[in-house]
Amino acid sequence: MTTTFSARYTRLSRFLAGLTAAVMTVVALALLPYADLPAERVALLVPVFSSVQATLNAVIAYLVVLQFYADRKYPTALISIGFAFSALLSAIQIVSLPGVFTEGGNFERFAPIAIWLWVARLSGHALLILLAMLVLKGRPALLASERSVGYQTAVFAIMPVALAVMVYAFLGYNRDLLPDLMDASGNYSGLAHGRAGYFMLACWTLALLGILLVTRLQRGFDCWLAFSAYSYILYLIVNFTSASRFTIGWYTSRFFELAAAATLLGALLFEVLRMQQRLKKLYSNAYQASIRDGLTGLYSRRYFDTALARELAAAERSRRPLSLLMVDIDYFKQYNDTHGHLAGDDCIRQVAASLLDGFRGSDIVARYGGEEFVIILPDTGRGLACQTAERLRSQIMMLGIPSVRPADVNKPVVTVSIGLSHLPPGAEPRKTMQTLIGEADDALYEAKRQGRNRVVCAAERTDG
Repeated sequence: MTTTFSARYTRLSRFLAGLTAAVMTVVALALLPYADLPAERVALLVPVFSSVQATLNAVIAYLVVLQFYADRKYPTALISIGFAFSALLSAIQIVSLPGVFTEGGNFERFAPIAIWLWVARLSGHALLILLAMLVLKGRPALLASERSVGYQTAVFAIMPVALAVMVYAFLGYNRDLLPDLMDASGNYSGLAHGRAGYFMLACWTLALLGILLVTRLQRGFDCWLAFSAYSYILYLIVNFTSASRFTIGWYTSRFFELAAAATLLGALLFEVLRMQQRLKKLYSNAYQASIRDGLTGLYSRRYFDTALARELAAAERSRRPLSLLMVDIDYFKQYNDTHGHLAGDDCIRQVAASLLDGFRGSDIVARYGGEEFVIILPDTGRGLACQTAERLRSQIMMLGIPSVRPADVNKPVVTVSIGLSHLPPGAEPRKTMQTLIGEADDALYEAKRQGRNRVVCAAERTDG
């Protein structure tokens, strides 16, 4: 069953689940000879254990139904219903026990059906998991439609409530007809060695076999779901070996049931953590893709606009200088026409890589469009900016990219023209983004007019 549940750690999950199951089996076998020994009576231990169990199963059901909303697979929804059904019947069972909320017991007349609620809870939980495996085996490609998945998720969230109410109503209505599974002394040998007990064991055994045969433990979640089913089998075996309340077997069997839910919940929370990490990585990748130019890896034009507004505002607040370089590859149209667009793209990439070389972390290099680039130099005065621009011009010439127009008669190479605009520290009136870009663009045009392969600062433009 391929879902967003991870298959990455399946081998590790198999090992850990198998190891934990082996340890629990050894503990169960060690306890069996002492299961009938009486232990101190702790009346409130039952509602405490049941409350914890109900809470764990409810959280599992919530996480799994969210998974159904993501993968739209009906077996996932059925597994969620099974855990939610178990959680709800645990809550009802707690309320039905005498002495939990009042001295005489709230809903006291329903107390005799508490053990039948326990039978219904465990059997129903196992059967719903088994049903999920049968659906997965028979219709593995069956998916809820994207349009109705929200509606169906709500229905599947309500369904356990309906099932729990129906079971409780049925048992309450027929309480006088139900055979006694436990006597007044707390002995439930009639359950442990009767049809109801064998039925419960059969349900969980079939559920475990269904998980193993259908999923083949292809995901970490499958491994821990199988472990959960196996834990319930151990729980019933240890519980039925004692066949009496407040014995060592009766007390310790509760830990097996808690282990069944706690380990599965831990596995689900691990999956949630991994999903968060994947989402964070996907968001980071998507954000980087949105602010980066696909050809060069430089910042995009959109990011440049945002960054320039931010840096300009910071320069105004701190009254520090700011410089802007606009770089254009000379004769690029002729280069493209002569060498082709693939060679032109490679030329742009080489120039972009050279532009990145030697800049500070605070400097921002972006592709403005086509063969044009812009560089924001925060906290950089006019003199240093001119030196940086001249270094870039010489650096790109040194790449030695063959050109269609000679910059040097002995070595025709690709060159760039650079226009520079500048915001002096504390200048009044303050310049806008459009003014700064316009001045750099005008300076670039002047560099082209003067013959290309040169740097022109906005303050040094000529009128010719």
